[in-house]
Amino acid sequence: MQVKHLLHLAAAQAACAQSLTEVLSSQNSTLSTLIGLLQAQPDLVTALSGLKGITILAPSNDAFTTLLSDPTVASMVESDPTIVPALLSYHVINGTFYASDLTAGPGPVFVPTLLADKNYSTVEGGQRVEVRSDGMGVSIFTGGGAESKVTKADLNFTSGTIHIIDKVLTIPANLTSVLMSSPDLSSLTGAVTKANLAQTLSDVPQLTIFAPNNAAFEAISDVAAGLTVEQLTAVLGYHAIAGAVVYSTDITTTTMNVKTVEGSEVMVRVEDGNVMVNDAKVIMPNILIKNGVVHVIDGVLIPEDLSGSPTPSAGPSTTTSGTPMSPTSSVVTGAAAAKGQFAGVAVVLGGLSIILNL
Repeated sequence: MQVKHLLHLAAAQAACAQSLTEVLSSQNSTLSTLIGLLQAQPDLVTALSGLKGITILAPSNDAFTTLLSDPTVASMVESDPTIVPALLSYHVINGTFYASDLTAGPGPVFVPTLLADKNYSTVEGGQRVEVRSDGMGVSIFTGGGAESKVTKADLNFTSGTIHIIDKVLTIPANLTSVLMSSPDLSSLTGAVTKANLAQTLSDVPQLTIFAPNNAAFEAISDVAAGLTVEQLTAVLGYHAIAGAVVYSTDITTTTMNVKTVEGSEVMVRVEDGNVMVNDAKVIMPNILIKNGVVHVIDGVLIPEDLSGSPTPSAGPSTTTSGTPMSPTSSVVTGAAAAKGQFAGVAVVLGGLSIILNL
């Protein structure tokens, strides 16, 4: 470990005479489009040059060509001057991380970028990207599950390093857009619309949503049909955590009692390798959204103290209840610990594809 650190230090020192602009220029044949975008954003370049210890994930020319082949995208870039700096900010995180750092441990890891523009992200500390490694290479997952791969690593400059990626990253969309674009969440979309909660949930900063899939709603269709709007609102609130973005990696085998928007607590933990919420299993974790994260679950959660609500008769694999347990830890504690861990990992990305998700 010490030898690897010394090698990294030596590599950084060897590159210390090269500025960000100089290193990018040396890759002009691959990064000329990115260079052109940065030249049109001198304030951003100045800000980046003043930072110490950053990592930049730089989309290749081919990556931008693919994105800009959509005339709608090109038109939106031209018409909205705030888009490009926001996208480029999504490519940058504090911390210098070489390829060997990114492939060293098991994933996924959720790392904060410099994207903090409230028009595009209300995640505290900057919008996240998900980094996974198979021990040989690194993939970055962003909005809509879009995947980008590192194709060339460790282009070192004065303040950090650059990794070239093969696709422009997609900045996560708002919750409403994510639900509407997910066929397996159409029942949840209908319930949110009926309760008139779509805009409210999209506007809440620091949000975690446990989203039942269509099969989960089908399993309690008789119960759901009898709920009043007020009861439905309470049920949906029982699936939302405000004030904390909880990724799957924040959850351990130690049960955490987490207070929901509805007011009752849900129990989250890892059990037999699966992330569980009460008795529902997370079947698709970590869908990044503008204001937090969504986890798709296989059961509808029903708070036990829901006044006047019918008692669900479905089995525990389809409908779960919120019997509180004595807290063994809190979500705040778990998230804080994870944040400390994530502070030691950094990758930098940005992407014009944000405009596809406004």
